[in-house]
Amino acid sequence: MTAATAAKRLLPLALVAFIVVSAFTASASGRTAGVQFISGNARVVQGNEATATVAVRPSGVRCSLAVRYKSGAKQPGLPIVVANASHATWTWEVPRKVQPGPARVTARCGGAGRATKRLTVIGQVIPPNVTVVKTGWSARPYPYGGTGVSYGVILGNESKKQDALDVNVLVNFVMSDNRLIGSASSRVGDIAAGTQHAVGGELQFPGGAPIARLEVVVKIGRGGPATHTKPGLSAVRVVPSIFEPDWCGSVEGEIQNDSPSRNLQAAELSTVVLDADGNIIGGGYGYGGAYLPPAARVFFKIDNGMRPIPFYKAASALVSVVPTYAQTP
Repeated sequence: MTAATAAKRLLPLALVAFIVVSAFTASASGRTAGVQFISGNARVVQGNEATATVAVRPSGVRCSLAVRYKSGAKQPGLPIVVANASHATWTWEVPRKVQPGPARVTARCGGAGRATKRLTVIGQVIPPNVTVVKTGWSARPYPYGGTGVSYGVILGNESKKQDALDVNVLVNFVMSDNRLIGSASSRVGDIAAGTQHAVGGELQFPGGAPIARLEVVVKIGRGGPATHTKPGLSAVRVVPSIFEPDWCGSVEGEIQNDSPSRNLQAAELSTVVLDADGNIIGGGYGYGGAYLPPAARVFFKIDNGMRPIPFYKAASALVSVVPTYAQTP
């Protein structure tokens, strides 16, 4: 066999070996290079922080991150990160005014490649904002001594999406020299989104009560999803006292359980009494304890805080109710 003949026979074998080695090298390269998201937010609320982490092979390459929101706006200020221990991480604050919806997050790492994931931006829920709409009071010197002051406050929850829960209401009684002569506090379990709530009561003083104004401090415990199911109220009226007909005795009416499926277990009741011009002249509170099935009604009577209110001034009453429903079995 000549050398030329041997070379011709070995050439196909060499080509096959080259192809096998090349295929192996390409396969190994595919296994060692690449970019993959391994952790981070799937969704984030406007104004909150988001994070993203990618695994990178090989390590030590420079990586960039791009975030494009639904409107087309891009997240500014995202730094170039060198992959350390085969990982690269970014943390950023999602703008408060960015359009909610799906956002596209893309990581590019040198020659390792790139990866893309989706991030859902959730519209920020506006926290409840409770304002003082109106205040008022009536003072009555009692025959046996001391003075009773019936007070009323109307609070408004300006949020359309959030109930104000565990609301503490502090009412300060302020004299003309700006000093306090007394304080009263109460708790409201729930002020529904987009509604007004009446708060009332009575504070007694050992002597006179030269009150010039009311100072109201409201502290919201927390917010909650808007509730739209409330018991109905009807036939609300102001009733004079049986024993002192010149003064108010109670605010009375009916509660209807408007829930189609839940039983009403209890109800917090509060009221403000208004004169003919809509001014608050006092208020009070009470409770409804009847176990009320759907579509049923029950009588209620609020008499706490009524005694200092002159009946001849009372034209109407605003009543608010915070229900407690029985747990569904």
